[in-house]
Amino acid sequence: MPSDVQPDEIDIAVAVDRLIERTTIAVTHVERKWAGLRNFVADKNPVVGFDPLASGFFWLAGQGGYGIQAAEGLARSAAMLITAGELPADIDTAGLDPATLSPARFRRS
Repeated sequence: MPSDVQPDEIDIAVAVDRLIERTTIAVTHVERKWAGLRNFVADKNPVVGFDPLASGFFWLAGQGGYGIQAAEGLARSAAMLITAGELPADIDTAGLDPATLSPARFRRS
């Protein structure tokens, strides 16, 4: 079930500190904050791949808890799986098995 998550105060403080340190932006207060909409699947791993029951439907979901950290790698993986049917070379070399993320893992036998 998706949940609307509020960020921890320490994370806000760290983000503001880094923004001030690396830019010329002066932050005097934080008006709004949001950590994102988090969604999960049963095994808590992202779902990336074509749906075995819905022809042409590609899943890129279940990133709750991984989001920002894994977004770039999951996006590149999704793009390559859609266009070439394989993972990017660096991700494949790291040992990720596409079946680990595939929505087919939820099929009942």
